Amino acid sequence: MISLLRSKFDLFNSRAVYLSADKLSVYHLNRGKLGSTYLFDVDDVGRANFGRYLQETPNTPTYLLLDIIEEEFRLDTIPHVFGSDRKALIERKQSRLFRDAVYFYTENQGREEEGRHDDKVLFMALTNYEIIKPWLDLLDNNKVPLTGIISLPQLIQSYIKTLPDISNHALIVTLQSISGLRQTFFQNKLLKISRLSKLPRYGTVPYAPKVNSEIEKIQRYLNSLRLIPNDAALDIYIIADKSVLDEMERQKASSSMIKKHYLDVNKLVQSAGLDSDLSTPFSDQLFIYHLLTIRPENCYASKKEMRYSSMRKMRIAMNSVSVLMLIISFIYSGLYFMDGITLKQQSEDSKNKADFYQARYNLAKERLPKTPVEPAQIKVAVDAVKTLNDYRSTPYEMMSFLGKTLEKFPSIKLEDMEWNFSVDPKTNSDKPVNAENKSYKYFQIASIKARIVPFDGNYREAISTVNKFAETLRSSEVAYAVSILSFPLDISSTARLQGGSNAVGKEALFSLKAVIGIN
Repeated sequence: MISLLRSKFDLFNSRAVYLSADKLSVYHLNRGKLGSTYLFDVDDVGRANFGRYLQETPNTPTYLLLDIIEEEFRLDTIPHVFGSDRKALIERKQSRLFRDAVYFYTENQGREEEGRHDDKVLFMALTNYEIIKPWLDLLDNNKVPLTGIISLPQLIQSYIKTLPDISNHALIVTLQSISGLRQTFFQNKLLKISRLSKLPRYGTVPYAPKVNSEIEKIQRYLNSLRLIPNDAALDIYIIADKSVLDEMERQKASSSMIKKHYLDVNKLVQSAGLDSDLSTPFSDQLFIYHLLTIRPENCYASKKEMRYSSMRKMRIAMNSVSVLMLIISFIYSGLYFMDGITLKQQSEDSKNKADFYQARYNLAKERLPKTPVEPAQIKVAVDAVKTLNDYRSTPYEMMSFLGKTLEKFPSIKLEDMEWNFSVDPKTNSDKPVNAENKSYKYFQIASIKARIVPFDGNYREAISTVNKFAETLRSSEVAYAVSILSFPLDISSTARLQGGSNAVGKEALFSLKAVIGIN
């Protein structure tokens, strides 16, 4: 066995492990080219050699291709349901069709045209787990990234989609070096059944009589299953080399219901893009190359068996993201570096212009007559005068605001008013302003003292009048805040109340603060 240099990470290469009942062969695809074959016997010595091979070769992504007799195919129907109901139906069917099988696979093949329109399903299973278990253990122990487990009939179904003019009832006959004669029947390019039979050692006897004999057997089996309508012909596609095809063509029997098509395996290999000249009738390299180039979906492998492949994909994704981020960081760094150079040049240009105009300004300033005040101080004075003019105010707005309301309350007589203006409505007041948030240029503030005349000693009515007066002021559009500072009668919780039946001579004095906004 040839020892290869071991690498931890191989991005472009892939590998196929091809297992039959007697032999196991390994193929490597290196940058689009199919490499040499490694062959192992299916016994203890062969498994030991295969384990040593795995230790000495790169951990490249690996497909396990099976071509064994212990694969069964059953066509059945299930009700057209979805989700968990469909899953439960399939599991129940599988347990009934393949009682002790470990590996299952189902393929939906459309719906029936009559009745309930049930789903047509092909159930497939590997009925002998012990054939593949030792090889899977070796792959797992060596942490090989298993991409999937697929059988040769499933791979042939993928391959015939690349062939033109395949009929609706096609029997594909192929010869494999390590397994034998594989006959697979397709209806509308959908896999229905497949049969594997042994072949004599190549070169010992002619293959044509054996192939024709096996074809006759499967024809009778297909007729018993009634998979082919009575008025439809069976197209048989035989893939082999020219010598076997010529021999079979000489022995063919004519029949209107059977049409044989002879496909040269060398021409198929070359059309697939594989640079190889086969000297045998076997299709191993054709299907292995198809497997490693199209990389079909997994059929039989569990998530646990494929965990190293999943980890490899995650590692590739993380490395790709890291490289992408590094490239983006270099691009942005270059852009910011160029922007920095541009800004530095603009800064130097601006500094040169500023120095130039400052020198011109200093020269013009020296030519001006001397003044007792500096121009900067004159500017401050002009700005101050402008500000004072902008905020100049008279009590006219406040007097108009109060006068319009006092006209509605003839019993209230104004005694005293303190007036000022400010940009802060809280000036000269330690009480919070309870007003709607409005935007004004400045505020006028008035603190007034007034009395109610005539007053007959009814404080309840006097307090009510004061409250109505304040509410009327608040309803004005220019009012910012109105607060009552004192009532004709102290009604606070700390006040001490006393009195008698005679209230003559009492006064109804109150005070109030009003704030209006000026735009």
